[in-house]
Amino acid sequence: MIDLAILIILSLCVLAGYYRGTIYAAINTGVTVLALLIALLMIPAAAGVIKHSDRLYKGMLYYFEGYEYVSATSVEQVHTPANAVSDGDLKTIVNNANMPIPMGDAVQKNIRRLAYQEKGIVTLGDYFNQTIVDVVINILSMIGIFVVLRLIMGWTLRIIDSSFEGFPVMNRYDAVFSCGIGFLHGVLLVYTLFLLVPVALTVVPRLETFLNESLLGGFFYHVNPLLHLIPTT
Repeated sequence: MIDLAILIILSLCVLAGYYRGTIYAAINTGVTVLALLIALLMIPAAAGVIKHSDRLYKGMLYYFEGYEYVSATSVEQVHTPANAVSDGDLKTIVNNANMPIPMGDAVQKNIRRLAYQEKGIVTLGDYFNQTIVDVVINILSMIGIFVVLRLIMGWTLRIIDSSFEGFPVMNRYDAVFSCGIGFLHGVLLVYTLFLLVPVALTVVPRLETFLNESLLGGFFYHVNPLLHLIPTT
């Protein structure tokens, strides 16, 4: 099912590139890249709005229960001071927790630099919980900004295209280049869509079973450069 959905998205992007032509497909892809870059830069501002809402933020901290990931190794370590855990023990705890990407790396990074020390957060369990919530908020903020920007930019591009009665088409190999660019655009969109996978896995861990059964889904999740660009706090 996941593989089929991915193939449909890629096919639609290839067809869109074919019918629109190379120049339009290239500009359209560039618009998506630009929207992603702006969305990444605006994460702190957008996430800050959510984090300043005490009711919403505390509700998420309560709901996600990152402590359970530490409990997979030892319940007693939930209350262990983060600065008292060695790198080797921390790596073992994260490996046992089997956290969604990029949660494990984010937790280790935040603990090593004691990112929440100024907030009075000191225990291992609290670091796991706080990091998970912050990464989830950052991902959702980025996706929200991207969708809004992409809709506005896409609408603007269509107006420009209509004004010029369509962008010019290359005389030779236009179909080949336009389909290729359309495919690359589809790959980028699927990567962006798969930013939501760690959020879903954090809420419903059982979904990992379906993901592991998907060849393409596993690839876009495990080899997703965008996931490693998400801020950890």
